[in-house]
Amino acid sequence: MIELIEFELEEFSLIDRRKYKTLKLEVLTEEEKYLVDPIVAPTSGLRIKILDKVERAGSEKYILTKGKLFLFLRVFKAISQKYKEMKDGINLKVLIVTDNRPTKSILLEYCSQIFAYDGYEIFHQKDNPGESKASAPYGAASVGLIKDIDLVIVLTASHNELSWNGVKFYIDYPMPMSGDLFKEISKKAIAIKEINLDPFYKPIKIDAEQINNDYVISLLNDILELKSLIGLKIVIWPYLGKARGIINLFKRLGADVVLINEEINPPNPIKIVREEKLKQVMEKEASNIALLLDADRDRIALYVKQNDKYCYYIPNEIYSALHNILANHYHKKIINVRTIPSDLRGDETSFINILTGVGYKHLGVIMYFLLGMEVDPSKVDKAILYYEDENKALVKINKADPLRKRLTELIEKENLRDKSFLIVMWEESGGHTLNVLNPARKDNMGHIVFDSKFPIIADKYPVPALVLITELIARGHEISKSIDWSIKGINRTIPAIDEQKIKIMNNFMKNDKKSLTINEKVYKVSALSDNANNVDIYRLKSADSTLYFRPSGTGPEVRFYIFGNRDTHLEELKTVQDYIKMQYS
Repeated sequence: MIELIEFELEEFSLIDRRKYKTLKLEVLTEEEKYLVDPIVAPTSGLRIKILDKVERAGSEKYILTKGKLFLFLRVFKAISQKYKEMKDGINLKVLIVTDNRPTKSILLEYCSQIFAYDGYEIFHQKDNPGESKASAPYGAASVGLIKDIDLVIVLTASHNELSWNGVKFYIDYPMPMSGDLFKEISKKAIAIKEINLDPFYKPIKIDAEQINNDYVISLLNDILELKSLIGLKIVIWPYLGKARGIINLFKRLGADVVLINEEINPPNPIKIVREEKLKQVMEKEASNIALLLDADRDRIALYVKQNDKYCYYIPNEIYSALHNILANHYHKKIINVRTIPSDLRGDETSFINILTGVGYKHLGVIMYFLLGMEVDPSKVDKAILYYEDENKALVKINKADPLRKRLTELIEKENLRDKSFLIVMWEESGGHTLNVLNPARKDNMGHIVFDSKFPIIADKYPVPALVLITELIARGHEISKSIDWSIKGINRTIPAIDEQKIKIMNNFMKNDKKSLTINEKVYKVSALSDNANNVDIYRLKSADSTLYFRPSGTGPEVRFYIFGNRDTHLEELKTVQDYIKMQYS
């Protein structure tokens, strides 16, 4: 087993006030301000490389400096302040959970002390003493599944290396906070001069994992009978920690679970696959399927043995195949809501295709539109939303009416008023969320509004999809036969700090709605923008390929995506990357 990295905490002092303690903060450097308040607001919370590597006595060690720790404490305090303002200091309850990173316990303890001093009831996931581990999707969903808890803090850095950590937070709804709100919290964090702590708080233990598993089973029972999981031998490799919630779920469904308890740094199954280890364990255990998970369980991969051949599948392939199988073999009507760079090989089997910007702050808006729920106008302004018309052209959506009108036309044309629809919201990096929607009523314009008997989750929640694809594979369905393999989808990045990201995006704008020739290949360029007309994604479409690029919201890079010829897509992607980097950065 690979050991977690060890670190030392730099000493600092607290002022003892008997019933509480006070931390006096130093003035932030410009670099520290930038870490808390980056130019490009994060799309899924804040992530910081919290541990510094130093040379000591001829060997490398990791140090958690007080400066890096205090950055997190500032953010915790700022979230507390903002939530109290939003709620007028009423019903102050917070659930705080972590992944299994080395710094989890320190951040959990100080985060809890900060909120406790500010008058909050502190809730932790049932766990070992001093721990509160739960996956990021289960943490996010808990704000909608657990009564009276309207604030959830998730301490995780997802698939980043173990020297990183981060903060995601959810208020009222399982939907990521917008960049605007995080900017406001960042400003508050920078202005804080001292922080009071309550070292005597007592957390209330609840089992959020079981509550989430109950929800997943209820939802899946409305979609497909889970009959083939009973007695199925499944290998699960969490990459970090033990994935207690997912393992308990599969055991409840009757599966025989084998855990690979070996940790990998970085905990990212999309980049690191230990095939020999997987084959060894699968052969020994007589298992034909392995589930690979990242640290916070919102990024998955599969390693499957079918027809005496081992195959590795990434999220784009898993979800496209899942949707095609559900549509073709089980006659599900799928409302396909995907981020624009996600795999297009499931579009043909969808009832309608809705394309959005990257991240659930875009995807979740569609769910609220369809359910007739009020959406903060600022969220709509910042969202990139399109639906595909009958000619495959993208139609921009700046309010719910056009989308509801289009769906009403399709439903009434096919006489599906009494039919249930499966809505899938997903992104290329691994997130997936599904729900069952039913046409419920018509609004004052005569357009259908949906409802659901299940709580609404509008953030990454891939466990139901993971269970479904496992059930389908157990039934004999093959991912390899369920998508078009002449097309290959993949993504790559180029390094770019925030200033470079902005420069590339601004400089490339002159190509919008024009043709651009790169290495003798002609691309039609389209700038895809939010409803305030800020361009977030560029699309380059040739006769046989589609490429996208956008600034990353989680790291210093620009992300490129391609769906193109299986034999030439890597070369084509690199050519386009190099050209854009050289000409526009």
